[in-house]
Amino acid sequence: MTQKFNIIFFSEVNSKFGMPIFKMLYHDDRFNIKAFVTTPEGKLCSYYINEDNPVDLEKYAESKDIPVFRPNNINSSKFIDELSDFNPDYILIANYQKIFKKNLIEFPKLKTLNFHPSPLPRYAGLAPFFWMSLNGEKNTGVSCIEVTPEIDGGDIVLQRKVRLTGNENSLEVREKLFKASFSLFNDVLDLICQGPLKTHKQDMTKRDYHSNPSQADKTITNNDTVSSALAKLKACAPGNAYVQINDNVFKVNSVSWSQTSKAKLKLKDGRLSFFLENAL
Repeated sequence: MTQKFNIIFFSEVNSKFGMPIFKMLYHDDRFNIKAFVTTPEGKLCSYYINEDNPVDLEKYAESKDIPVFRPNNINSSKFIDELSDFNPDYILIANYQKIFKKNLIEFPKLKTLNFHPSPLPRYAGLAPFFWMSLNGEKNTGVSCIEVTPEIDGGDIVLQRKVRLTGNENSLEVREKLFKASFSLFNDVLDLICQGPLKTHKQDMTKRDYHSNPSQADKTITNNDTVSSALAKLKACAPGNAYVQINDNVFKVNSVSWSQTSKAKLKLKDGRLSFFLENAL
């Protein structure tokens, strides 16, 4: 009889990365999802707020009679004790923005694995799609790693390369890397069943780490070049970039090549034209 692996799955409750992975895992009869762990009540992942076609992983778990946990502190002894009866072989993580400490990482019998949509050690951290788009990245990829206390610093289980044009906005980058990640996920499930997993160290000399972009990261100022300003507009799309003119900051709602406007922002090597409404 084929062994079934017990899994505890972690993801943000509204994650469009986590939902397809959750479904793939549920429909793979080599695995038993013993519990789903997500964010505390009222907490949503900012990546997906106000997007069309929202998802709800808690409702999906409940529809499959999978126990749901929404702890405030995932590393507390009390919470880990609550999970003990599930006897997990693996913890699998897809888009869960909490730091795992050693006691939780070492809780499953075998390993804790994280699926990260970037070519680690490059683009570690948050919002890789924004930074890839901003940088005009062409050579990227997706990763599955062992979890360690260092964020996105664990040994690599498997990676896939992804080629971009360098002209994608952040959503287009996300769609391409999500697609590659879902394929990678299925490959990792196969490796788990073949076991034991083989890993290799990350080359941390190549590591770059990013946080969520601030409004300043999205704001065009007269210190920008035309190319850097256009890169910010691209990286923010389909969301809003910002422009600072004198002491006022305006939200950019749309972009066109028309040069008829109420204001022109002088940049280091040219100008951009903007239709201005109320300042923030």
